[in-house]
Amino acid sequence: LKLPAALPTPCRSTAALGCAGGMTAEVINRLSKAKGAKYLCEITGAPATLVCSDCPVYFATKEHFDVWWRGIGNLIAQDIVVLRGPPKMIGSEEERHRRNEELMGIRKELLDLCTETAQKFLVQGKYELAVPGALQSLKFAIEVHGSEATELVPSYLLLAEANLGLRRLKIAEEFLSLANWNILKHPTAGSSLMSSLQRNFGRLYAAQQRYNEALQAFATDIYHSSLEFGPENIRSAPSYFHMGRVFQSHQKSDRAASFYAKVVEVYQKFLEAWMNEGGGEPTADITAVEVEEAIEVVKHITDYREKRGEDDLTDANRMETAEGRYTLGLLQAYTGDLATAGENFSIALEVFLSTVGVGHEKTKNCRRHLEQLWKREAVQQALEEQQGQA
Repeated sequence: LKLPAALPTPCRSTAALGCAGGMTAEVINRLSKAKGAKYLCEITGAPATLVCSDCPVYFATKEHFDVWWRGIGNLIAQDIVVLRGPPKMIGSEEERHRRNEELMGIRKELLDLCTETAQKFLVQGKYELAVPGALQSLKFAIEVHGSEATELVPSYLLLAEANLGLRRLKIAEEFLSLANWNILKHPTAGSSLMSSLQRNFGRLYAAQQRYNEALQAFATDIYHSSLEFGPENIRSAPSYFHMGRVFQSHQKSDRAASFYAKVVEVYQKFLEAWMNEGGGEPTADITAVEVEEAIEVVKHITDYREKRGEDDLTDANRMETAEGRYTLGLLQAYTGDLATAGENFSIALEVFLSTVGVGHEKTKNCRRHLEQLWKREAVQQALEEQQGQA
């Protein structure tokens, strides 16, 4: 399986190799190199000149070592030692089988960890740091599922998204083509994978300013996402958001506003239901990474509305902006950021009171949730004081 280089190879540095978290990149000792052994860079696949001091992972440059360590290496280095170390001398077939099962269990756990870590960096906009985790997730997916399995598609899409963020559009397109080819060979791959694939194709076309193709890809994304989760489900909200961003880029503000309103509505409906049930522990309906993505999405929409509001001070526009603040507050309450959530609720409540009045349902909901927040803050403070006295 030949993969496109996920990162370009920079010029080799002659500076000191430094260290990251206690580990260093050392020059490979050619005298101790096994006959016929080829050492390739973990990031680029280019011939390696350096090796990690504590685990058998190789790099073309110190920069590649540094990005690998910060992106994923600090979390998996010790497991890499176990997985790539020389096999233990185990006597019976049963013991060997048990050992292989243990190693496969480690690979599966690392596959999940690398995937989640790459997703977090993507949501945070740290695209270069997302690449090592995405690459490692692909390698573990191949080891666990084989080189033709549909389980490789999420890793291809992570690598495509990271390279889109880095504006390496040709590399991103190559990974999307690999994902597309894999799905074509497996007609039963499912609507969730098709949704993610089309969403990334849409982002690629938008970056290439092929806006009509981007809109078509995002429309297909919405279709498959709605099939898999339902049109009102929180996992469909990012599909509407990306469609809105294309219209925003086109200066078609009315259409952008319609899609953004749908995004806010979907998140708000889900989060209000959670708050009405007590606003306690997070549910299994949305992952921590999806919550981070939702916060970034709603922040973008709220910023867009507030900038538009500088030239439009009508009550309708002020209400839209307040809705964004209110939804952002709900998301922050969900994550436990009660202080920031309270600030956004207070801003939204002030606008609701001055536009639709004290008796409106939106005003009542916002006031009630703000009071819930105050109670949760009081309980937390009491617990902290009790722990301080213990």
